[in-house]
Amino acid sequence: MIVEKQFSHYPPFRPAPELRLVREAAKVLRGSKRPIIVAGGGVIASLASEEVTALAEQMSIPVATSLNGKGTIPAVHPLAVGVVGSYSCRCANQAVSEADLIIFIGSHTGSQVTNDWRIPRAGTPIIQIDIDPTELGRNYPTRVALLGDAKVAIQQLIEVLEPFGQRTEWLQRVNHLVNEWRREIDPMCHAEQSPIRPERLCKELTDFLPSDALLISDTGFSAIWSATLIDLNQPGQSYIRCAGSLGWAFPAALGAKCAVPERPVICFTGDGGFWYHIAELETALRWGINTITVVNNNHSLNQVRKGTEEAYSERSGNPDEIWQFSSTDFARLAEDIGCIGFRITQPGKLKRTLTEALASDKPVVIDVVTDIEASPPPAWS
Repeated sequence: MIVEKQFSHYPPFRPAPELRLVREAAKVLRGSKRPIIVAGGGVIASLASEEVTALAEQMSIPVATSLNGKGTIPAVHPLAVGVVGSYSCRCANQAVSEADLIIFIGSHTGSQVTNDWRIPRAGTPIIQIDIDPTELGRNYPTRVALLGDAKVAIQQLIEVLEPFGQRTEWLQRVNHLVNEWRREIDPMCHAEQSPIRPERLCKELTDFLPSDALLISDTGFSAIWSATLIDLNQPGQSYIRCAGSLGWAFPAALGAKCAVPERPVICFTGDGGFWYHIAELETALRWGINTITVVNNNHSLNQVRKGTEEAYSERSGNPDEIWQFSSTDFARLAEDIGCIGFRITQPGKLKRTLTEALASDKPVVIDVVTDIEASPPPAWS
């Protein structure tokens, strides 16, 4: 068997941008009063999180991320503002919309990270860094475009930039936006009600995640809840949102656990997503793939509720039968298959159950009975 060592890691090549353009980008950055970084999935792929954080600290720049870039900077860092776009924290969208310079790093700048190209506003100056030349300037005209690997490009920027004084007024404004948003959601994150609020579930998951945890989220509302309310506070934690078809998260978590068996792999999905590939629980048991699957079980596909009710507004019929399911005990189903199942109806039991699940030697399903009326707020624009 032939093994080419260079291709045993990603990226196999780390091209550097033109130094002339790096200096030009540095000049534009120094001249801005309200810059913000939007870190995309390319930062994660390039293993450039430390460099992004170092640049942000050196130049006093807040950092937002795309959904695929979540985890670039710990959520507790004073420069972190959260996920931006349509699956987003309100404060992140507000901060990006108020910036006078956007630094896109490893981002497709597609509809999701820009909330249908409304954030940032048209005409906002852009610095874009990407390893793919077809991405540069594709959706936003750039003031400076740097073609190269994210890690190398940021290292070069750091080298040519002198440390910048505190952008006190800008950072105070961004911190106000973040703190205001957190104050508003805090009551739901500590709610004691039953059925359980998804915000409380996300808070408990944030507190529980081990320092080396890999969190894999389904798309749809699962992605919005996890993007906005499950914080990655330690550098060793990472996040994958399984895009495409709803339901990918659970089989993806099995694949991830096979790739990194030494790490705790936690799948976050809803009952609508879990139904798609629930049979793979038997696969997980058969092969000893010991993931933890947390099911936000509101017995519905809540994300399609609004559209369904609108479609039925002028016709006869029952829209509820389109988006609601029968109430199912997924913990019991898991137990019948031979896995370990927990059913949680009271928020006070979440912490202990998550700890027990981590110590288990079989695949675990935690069925959390949540409020069918709870939906994430629409993206701010």
